[in-house]
Amino acid sequence: MALLDSFSALQFANEAGLYALLSIIPLIIIYLLRPRARKIKIPSVMFLLDIEKKKRLNIFRKFLKDPLFLIQLLALIIISLAIAAPFIMANEEAGGGSTVIILDGSASMQADGRFEKAVVEANKFLSAKNTIIFAESIPLMIMKEAPASSAKDALSKLKAKATVVDLSGAIILGRRMLPEGGRIIVISDFISWNGDSPEIAKKVAEASGIKVDFITVSGRTDNIGIVNGWFESAGDYKIVIKNFNRDARDVKIDVSINDKNVVTNSINVKGQSSEYFSISDLNLNPGTTKISIGSEDALPVDNNAFVYMPPSMQRDVLYITDNQKSPSIVALNLIPNTKVTKAGPKSVPSMSGIIVASAALPQDAVKKLSDYVSSGGTAVIIASPDLKDMDILPVELGTLGNKTSLNIARQSTITAGIDIEKTNVNKYFKAHLKNTAVGLIESGDKEKSAILAYWKYGKGTVIYSGLADPRGNNIYDPLNENVWNDLHTLVEYPLFWKQMLEWIKGSLDVTEYNANTGMLMKFPASVTANTPSDRVTTDTLLLDEVGIFEVPGKSIAVNLYNERESNLVSGDLTIGQSNVSAPKELVYKPETIRKPRNFDNYFIIGGLFLVFLELYYLRWRGEL
Repeated sequence: MALLDSFSALQFANEAGLYALLSIIPLIIIYLLRPRARKIKIPSVMFLLDIEKKKRLNIFRKFLKDPLFLIQLLALIIISLAIAAPFIMANEEAGGGSTVIILDGSASMQADGRFEKAVVEANKFLSAKNTIIFAESIPLMIMKEAPASSAKDALSKLKAKATVVDLSGAIILGRRMLPEGGRIIVISDFISWNGDSPEIAKKVAEASGIKVDFITVSGRTDNIGIVNGWFESAGDYKIVIKNFNRDARDVKIDVSINDKNVVTNSINVKGQSSEYFSISDLNLNPGTTKISIGSEDALPVDNNAFVYMPPSMQRDVLYITDNQKSPSIVALNLIPNTKVTKAGPKSVPSMSGIIVASAALPQDAVKKLSDYVSSGGTAVIIASPDLKDMDILPVELGTLGNKTSLNIARQSTITAGIDIEKTNVNKYFKAHLKNTAVGLIESGDKEKSAILAYWKYGKGTVIYSGLADPRGNNIYDPLNENVWNDLHTLVEYPLFWKQMLEWIKGSLDVTEYNANTGMLMKFPASVTANTPSDRVTTDTLLLDEVGIFEVPGKSIAVNLYNERESNLVSGDLTIGQSNVSAPKELVYKPETIRKPRNFDNYFIIGGLFLVFLELYYLRWRGEL
């Protein structure tokens, strides 16, 4: 009965194509006129009249008994109907039953089970074809046009992250995934967002014929969180703790370094106010520092902050000298992340780190230093009155010269920003570069003696500095014969040594090891990384959790540090005075529209099948 109803509702987009059915008439005429030989055995004359009678009766049975005629007749009918483009009007879900679910995965959605509530709401809107977009600092497509069962399973596995959210970007992405008449469901607490307002993106999508609904989830709003943190200097770190509640609270602070508690403190934070807390000398403690506040509030993700100090930040310097008042030691001690160990030339310990020698060394110490540099170490040899030629020096020492000026022989980061030309030199070695050595500073006389030079020695590097440290009681007296130059009087003198160490070991910025959530790390190829909760293999890593991320050759401390995400009091999306968030009671009701359902493709396929069937039959009968 339903089949009859369907045929009764059949319509044709090209009714003129029905004239193709007239092609049946020539087919019948051809079959009627086509001669066909028949063999008849006549046993007697009396049967002649009876045979003539049967011939007249079987004129139509001939068609029915010829399969080829039936195939051709049916093929002509089907092809003719295909030309007429048959269709019926049928009910269909708007947008093909496609729904895009946009789920806010930002940090504030971790508060008081908001994300779990959002998943419950999302399950109410699942349709025939579901696309799930997980909105973080960038929108992530979880699945595309999946059935309701698969979408429900995927939703159950999602968890809120620790980033801000770009709702407008997610809506625009969802709009690209949908045909006209589709539907976008945005489920969020609408605390805050990056980029354009979601309301603007909603209007853009609705202008394309897509329905957009906003579903608001909410929960408790009490919160105290760490909303910012930064390095005051290379070793000191300061955090900001904000109390979003109306009443004052006592906040307990615990600081642990490499899982060992080092500080326990408590501060009082007034209602809706902030307080600062500092941790000193983190440069002396490489590894992971965790700062926690004891607060039983709605949002735990901002109760912890992490700081990572790489071991390579520490520069160890072994300084060999017999000069008790060496200004270079003072300058080195001023450089952050630098540990200076002082030793006499006659009692040199086992060598490690960067070796600085400002005294004549005995033969056993020279041999020890040579072996150390050859195996990959670095040494800085500073001119001194008793300095002798050594194989490891990049220069050949000559006689002592008197007053001269200094010039830059080659630009380098060691001398960048330092007025070397202003240095007064009263005494220096007339030193000449060895083969393969590189000169950075030279004297201003005609001999152009090497004052600062370096070269590769074995696997290591040796730097020669002809700028000798001053000696004696008054190192600032220009008449003191033990003061060879006045470089140590320049304000840039500590910078000279800082840049020297950075040139040797590389400049390390501690901020490279500490980041905020929402950042992307791109790699030239896929790498395996450890996140605070998982292990992933990817070439693009989104830092979307609070904690320590470990990538090849590097560890990164990641923190939320976003006051807008921590402020759970502000809520509900508003444009002007109009609240546009939809009520939670909104549930999925499929909208149906009347659309033509075309059948011409099915008829074409049927016609082609009959044509091939005809060819097969002719071959089987031996006529092809």
